[in-house]
Amino acid sequence: MIKREHGIYSSERMVTYVDAIFAIALTLLVIEIKIPEHADGDNLIMTLWQEWPKFISFLISFMIISVVWFNHHTMFHYIKKIDHTLILMNTILMLNVIAIPFCSSILGEYADAVGENSKVAALIYGGWITLGGIPFNFIWSYALKHKELLHDGCDMDDLINMKKHFIRGPYIYLFVTLLALLNAWVSVVGFAFLIILYFLPATFWIRKEKRNPL
Repeated sequence: MIKREHGIYSSERMVTYVDAIFAIALTLLVIEIKIPEHADGDNLIMTLWQEWPKFISFLISFMIISVVWFNHHTMFHYIKKIDHTLILMNTILMLNVIAIPFCSSILGEYADAVGENSKVAALIYGGWITLGGIPFNFIWSYALKHKELLHDGCDMDDLINMKKHFIRGPYIYLFVTLLALLNAWVSVVGFAFLIILYFLPATFWIRKEKRNPL
């Protein structure tokens, strides 16, 4: 049962909803990979090999959505309660997440295309991923300003260090997205490296910020 305290609610039901959205988004990714049409004399291995851009797009998108889920899970380890504003920001973030499979399909279809289409596909993909970082950071910044939403006993210095790590995300993703103006696959490779960066646990960045304060 959701408890209400002057417009403040338990976060449990929203977290369950969020997990369902992430599961749907991950499932949609694989649905977009179609079995190649069969023709007599075709070599199945070669036919599948021709679809490699779609497989790369699927793999990177799967990991990016997983990274967003992982860091969202980290945020709500500290966020105990929610209010209407936080629900709204989270809804916008989920809108971004659920549309990633569509952008992934565009990338998989056009990343290896001739001409400008490959660059446009990478820009659409990267731009959408970048936009997702905005509501993500709004959620965390809003929670830090409203300490009644946080678990009791949180170390605010640690949470602020996490904020410094999260807030860099949209800027770094925007830079990697713009690399598509040079070559679509340079941008795609950049996203692969960012997966590694943001899959590191937030506690790693807390320790790093403590060792190297600004």
